[in-house]
Amino acid sequence: MSQQSNILYSEDELLPELNFSVGQLLLMQLTTHGTRVAHINPHTSKEQTFQHILDTSRRLAVYLQREGLKANDTIAVCSENNLEFCIPVCAAFYLGAIACPLNPLYSERELKHALSISKPKYIFISTVSLNSIRKIFVELYWSPKILMLTDDNNNVSWSSMYKVISNVSSDDANALQAAPVNVDDHVTAILCSSGTTGLPKGVMLTDKNITTVIRMYMNTNTIPENGVSLSLLPFFHAYSFVLMVLGILRGNCSIVFSRFEEELFLRYIEKYKIEYMPMVPSLMVFLAKHPLVDKYDLSCVKTIWSGAAPLSKEIQQAVAKRLNMNIVDVKQGYGLTETTLAVLRSPDGKGKVGSVGVVVPGTLAKIIPIGEYETDRALGPNCEGELCFKGDLIMKGYYNDEESTRATIDKDGWLHTGDVGYYDEDGYFYIVDRIKELIKYKGYQVPPAELEAILLTCPGIQDAAVIGIPNDKTGELPMAFVVKEENSNICEKDIIQYVNERVSNPKRLRGGIRFVDSIPKTPSGKILRRVLRDRLKSKL
Repeated sequence: MSQQSNILYSEDELLPELNFSVGQLLLMQLTTHGTRVAHINPHTSKEQTFQHILDTSRRLAVYLQREGLKANDTIAVCSENNLEFCIPVCAAFYLGAIACPLNPLYSERELKHALSISKPKYIFISTVSLNSIRKIFVELYWSPKILMLTDDNNNVSWSSMYKVISNVSSDDANALQAAPVNVDDHVTAILCSSGTTGLPKGVMLTDKNITTVIRMYMNTNTIPENGVSLSLLPFFHAYSFVLMVLGILRGNCSIVFSRFEEELFLRYIEKYKIEYMPMVPSLMVFLAKHPLVDKYDLSCVKTIWSGAAPLSKEIQQAVAKRLNMNIVDVKQGYGLTETTLAVLRSPDGKGKVGSVGVVVPGTLAKIIPIGEYETDRALGPNCEGELCFKGDLIMKGYYNDEESTRATIDKDGWLHTGDVGYYDEDGYFYIVDRIKELIKYKGYQVPPAELEAILLTCPGIQDAAVIGIPNDKTGELPMAFVVKEENSNICEKDIIQYVNERVSNPKRLRGGIRFVDSIPKTPSGKILRRVLRDRLKSKL
């Protein structure tokens, strides 16, 4: 790790530049991998080969092309993890279109907002998202076309993906070529990222962003070539979405979980001798504490990466000890949707407990004084400040939102994360707090401002503030401080029900309600959440 004027960078080099689009790379690699198994559904034992992905995605691309889908048009995939999820994504990449993965458990309000960001011409859905899409479809003013990912549901008027491609010949599919795009600038995916303003923004990732990840990870054990890995994390999350693409390119067989089942999870680790596991803190707690873990032989596990939310050093050490710390390397990384994947990660065999690692190759990092946006000042070791990053992993910007983009990426190209941290004399980074105040529940981002906005619409509530309270199993639980209106008889149960009916599952007020006389605020009206946390610690 090196630094110059307190700008940190890695001395390791990336693999040579790739002058191919993601679509071109996928077509080449899928052809190479052939009839090997690409994905396994552990719930049904159904398998899917790379050849099936290639054939089906090419036929779908031909169909979409005939229907008028062009480069830079958008398609959405609103589904839980399944074997079909990758097919419309690959098809979009071939055509130079933009893939927009969406959370199938969004509330109707959240789903309408997310769809209105990208306005997809096609929405690919599963039975899980079917009812939500049905309810809001008439309110989508641009009239997208809906396709079911599978033929499982015969009680819908919308056609399935497999039905519409049945008339595409093999000759036409085989003749498909990836559309030429400007690799440096072309947007290939838009992913949702929540911010302090509440509802998600659309993060634009380019071919360059994703090919940079490829150059970074293809010569490491992160995605074992011809190996087997687990896909537990939802594909609509940047972390898992990018790993899904990398896995296909690498020829890695992935066990695709649509939901977490404790015994199934452990059984497949043992059965397929999984060596590398990308995880989130809630799953780390399971590995550290659940008695079922001792029933299975997990001696195959060599490396565990934890990301998406902070991991306590206590849990990190507990997992390493339980799985034999002499063999298992438990690592942390740090990244945002806006950085494509991790920009900080623990070096192989050289991690420090509690640290999120060092800067990855090809990226610059610095710590700046909090509150100084356009600044040339970069702080030295062991000085807390805001983490900033620059390089080819940084997003192009927020889709159709120049104001938010300018507030996040400065004129010199530095991404301001909104997170507080520091680095030590060896260049290892540590996360201290989050300026943006996002609550992390099982790796999901829960913006307090969104919950506060809903609470303030509830009859009987005068004012409200939301914070996250620490929880070993989930990371944090959203909890609300509420000021009642005069003579209001509203109770905790009523408020929780009111909120839960309007948000997706991760955003529910599992931390409960505390009634207070007032919400502490700055003179400008900003909520002082740290004061609320301190009050909670002293039991109000």
